[in-house]
Amino acid sequence: MVGRIFLLSLFVVITVVIAGKAPPPTFTETGKALAEKLCEKSEDKAFCVSSLTSRHEAETATAPKLGVIALSVASTNASDTSFYIRSKLKERNLEPALEDTLDDCSKSYLDAVAQLDDSLAALLSNAYIDVDIWLNTAISDGESCEEALSERAGNDAELARRNTNFLKLCKDALLINTILTP
Repeated sequence: MVGRIFLLSLFVVITVVIAGKAPPPTFTETGKALAEKLCEKSEDKAFCVSSLTSRHEAETATAPKLGVIALSVASTNASDTSFYIRSKLKERNLEPALEDTLDDCSKSYLDAVAQLDDSLAALLSNAYIDVDIWLNTAISDGESCEEALSERAGNDAELARRNTNFLKLCKDALLINTILTP
């Protein structure tokens, strides 16, 4: 009797564990049609679709490939923004408040670039939970820069625009990762 109860309990536990892990959704669309579907819940759908389809390889991309493209676009944006900040820091006669803001944002973007590289490596290994962690950390870095820009007298409109775009790109990559997560 005890053996039967154990086997029944084991069967129930295994069934619950297997049933609790739904497979990732499958999509029949590719390319722009798929990008539009993946971006439906984005804060800025047009921006999301535009960024996902900005690369030639997106024309026939599947959902996992669009996930890679989303991270790649965000990483490129972070690297470009980091370069922009470094070039601004080289300018002479910066206001002290602006210099402090740029210093803080520079540190944040150096971290974000590394975290996005880690996210891409995790995605290529199908480690979706790690992608989620790294992307959320990169978003926190962007938010730190945003706070520095808004709380200090030293504001740079171009950096603010770039930072807003960076946050959108990271949030869209996170959205796609969530959709892909089994």
